[in-house]
Amino acid sequence: MLMDFKDILDALTKTKEEREEMKKYLLDLLLQDDNDDNIDFSDIPEVTDFSNYRPIKPYIDKMREHNLKLQAEREKIFSK
Repeated sequence: MLMDFKDILDALTKTKEEREEMKKYLLDLLLQDDNDDNIDFSDIPEVTDFSNYRPIKPYIDKMREHNLKLQAEREKIFSK
């Protein structure tokens, strides 16, 4: 179940004042000016072996074809 912003506020607070305070806090948190310089990449191993890498285009083309078939079936079902 996905919760929208209002549901989250309702779940975290009880009064209107708490809700407004939490709303301001969460929005400030979301809008913080973080840049990539603050991210610590030191624990991620460097990839140096690319021997098993394959082009992704054939996979994307197959997925596109599959999705078009599903969309056509869906339109056929819902157009009745």
